[in-house]
Amino acid sequence: MRLAFVIQRYGLEVNGGAEMHCRLLAERLARRHQVEIFATRALDYLEWRNHYREGTEVVNGIPVHRHAVKRTRNARAFASLSNLCFHEAHTREEEEAWVRENGPFSPALVKAVARERERFDRVLFYCFRYYHSYHGLPAVKERALLVPTAEEDPAVHLGIMKAVFNMPRGLVYLTPEEQALVEDASGNRALPSVVIGSGLDLPRPDPALDFRAKHGLVRPFLLYVGRIDKNKGCLTLFAYFRKFRQETGAEVDLVLAGRSVISIPDDPHVRHVGFISEEEKVAALGQCRLLVIPSPYESLSVITLEAWKLGVPVLANARCKVLMGQCLRANGGLFYHGYAEFAEALSLLLADDALAASLGQQGRRYVERECSWETIDAKMEDLFSRTGPC
Repeated sequence: MRLAFVIQRYGLEVNGGAEMHCRLLAERLARRHQVEIFATRALDYLEWRNHYREGTEVVNGIPVHRHAVKRTRNARAFASLSNLCFHEAHTREEEEAWVRENGPFSPALVKAVARERERFDRVLFYCFRYYHSYHGLPAVKERALLVPTAEEDPAVHLGIMKAVFNMPRGLVYLTPEEQALVEDASGNRALPSVVIGSGLDLPRPDPALDFRAKHGLVRPFLLYVGRIDKNKGCLTLFAYFRKFRQETGAEVDLVLAGRSVISIPDDPHVRHVGFISEEEKVAALGQCRLLVIPSPYESLSVITLEAWKLGVPVLANARCKVLMGQCLRANGGLFYHGYAEFAEALSLLLADDALAASLGQQGRRYVERECSWETIDAKMEDLFSRTGPC
């Protein structure tokens, strides 16, 4: 088949989230199909400034067609529209203004997808909330598959999104919780769909790479990997961890790996090591006591699956139904609804080596069973078949 993926940003530098999921799936499907990518020139996700060159380049063997963002996001205008559309009476026009301001505002990308539509059997749009999905889907709806990557936030319930969720030929969900969220909001249960999770392409552990030694870590540590951001629950994590240490005196560190967009506490037990490579991430997971996932909003936590693949237990925010569902299905971690449960669960995982090891091994077995690329291949081929010829 000839497949096009349409996504807000794409490149080896984009290390996580929907963009990483898109790249891994595209590269996998390219083994037996013709795959091309349509994206903007943006690398930054906050302002969508143009970064990559205009035109086509090949990334890991796949052509990537990049188009300019016409204007960057105005943070103040976007915040104002979000407050209006999520919390006050508003109009359809104001919701559409929210989509434009959310961006990335690239009419050129939408026009390119519409212009090239006849070359593709399926066009897979990533992320329901962005400009390219809202305006691109109608132009190719008879060929479109939507990968919503929906989280439990108010954008799912905007009036204009009901049509978006009902427009494609089929949908690709990442978790059962995401599927239930979208179906409840839009009533699109009759459309063909599949839940695929994510395949994993972790490098082999390098015995010569000592994460603790490289960063001067002498105490046991919890590991957080990802964007260090208020929306990822990091401020609450800082508060909970520091309170836990004050109350217990535990000699343990919180190690943060990733780009920070908020201030990090000046605390010798809170260590920020910055962006790390895939090889270093594997080394960090291999030496941590546990992975902590504080985000209240996720459509799928790939880092959780990666931790389980390496036999590492997780401690997750139960406010996120996706994270709690992942923990329950895998029996690979504990979850918390507030500080008291966070402290109790953390104490258990730090003190009980057998419990931590058992959870990690159960997570490993779950990933081996459910997250193989062969399983995902079969699910995608089944969806292609059920959505019929164009």
